[in-house]
This record gives sequence, C-alpha cells and structure tokens, in this order.
Amino acid sequence: MTPRPKKTSYHHGNLREELVAEGIAILETQGAQALTMREVARRLGVTQTAPLHHFESKSALLAAIAAQGFRQLFDHRMAALKGKRDPDERLMAVLMAYVEFALAHPALYHLMHGPEIPDKTLHPELNDAATRSYSLLEAAVGDYLIAHEGSMARSREATLGIWTVCQGVATVLTNPQNTPRYVLRKDPMGFSRRTFETFIRGVSGR
Repeated sequence: MTPRPKKTSYHHGNLREELVAEGIAILETQGAQALTMREVARRLGVTQTAPLHHFESKSALLAAIAAQGFRQLFDHRMAALKGKRDPDERLMAVLMAYVEFALAHPALYHLMHGPEIPDKTLHPELNDAATRSYSLLEAAVGDYLIAHEGSMARSREATLGIWTVCQGVATVLTNPQNTPRYVLRKDPMGFSRRTFETFIRGVSGR
C-alpha cells in the first residue's frame, strides 16, 4: 500500500480520530502483530513522532481503539433493539447483537477483551465505553426479570451470568481452532440463539 505524502507537521485535521480509525483498519486486515504506532503514522503520512502527541504509548492507542470498538458495539446493540418492546425479544436482541459484532470484527473483539489491556480502569475513555455497553445488557436483564419475576433483586447476579455465557459463545465462535467445524459451517447464529435460550430459561426458573 502506497503511503500518503508525509505531512510536515502533526497538526492536521482530527489526527487522533484518524489514528484510531487507521489502527482499526490495520487490526482488522493484518492482525494485531502489524498494528504499531510507526505503521499507523506511515499510513497516514505523518511523522513517526506525531502519534505521541495524542497517545503516550502503544497501550494508550490500543485502549482508544478498544473504546471505539465498544462504542460500535453499543450502536449495533441499539440498532438491534429498535422497534422491539417485548422484554424477552429485547434481551435476546442484545445478546445476539454481541455475537454478530464479534463475528464481524473478530480482531477488534479480541482486543476489546484480551490481555493487551489488562485493566480498563486505567483508561477512562475505554472504561466508560465498556461500562455503557454493559449497562445496556444490564437494563435488558432487569426488564426481563421484572416481566417474569416482578423484581430486579437478582439483576446484578443474573447480568453477570448472562454476560459470561454471551462472552463465552462469542469467544468460542471467534476462535475456530477451538470450535467444532460443523457449528461454524452450519449455523453459528442458530447455535448462539439456542444456547442463550437454554440459559435464559434457567435464569427465570422456567
């Protein structure tokens, strides 16, 4: 890929946003190993030191990329909820949207939850974006429990349990070496839905 003409200064446009967007592009087309601050700068045609004016380290850049991933996940979940009023349908929509996002953006998904960023609380932007996405699931679980139990008393525990299952399904499906081939080849979304249905029935005691 031919790099853009090199800029004479790091001050141009919305460089921070461009660094994040280019980082995501590298991550999703070439993988995490190819994602370096030097390569992002080269592709944008800026000096090698330009990214340091926005991110003090590669870890900070990765955290910003992961934060953008969580914002995209939130938007995808909100789109899935559009027009749905039934609590059962809304909970399933939030869960299925999570798997859809992971399958569409596996490299980004793994960065969002992987060991490259062991503590989200050290990165406020990332922590806020991740919390916002989780809160959407928590709200869906709360509405589901009110509809079936008349109480949100178990909301925190139930949300954590359902998130664990959702995370597990998405992780399995985005790691083909650990997934039975027939699942990926035949019907990964059907497998996801059936798994969620089984667990949700257990949550409500049905």
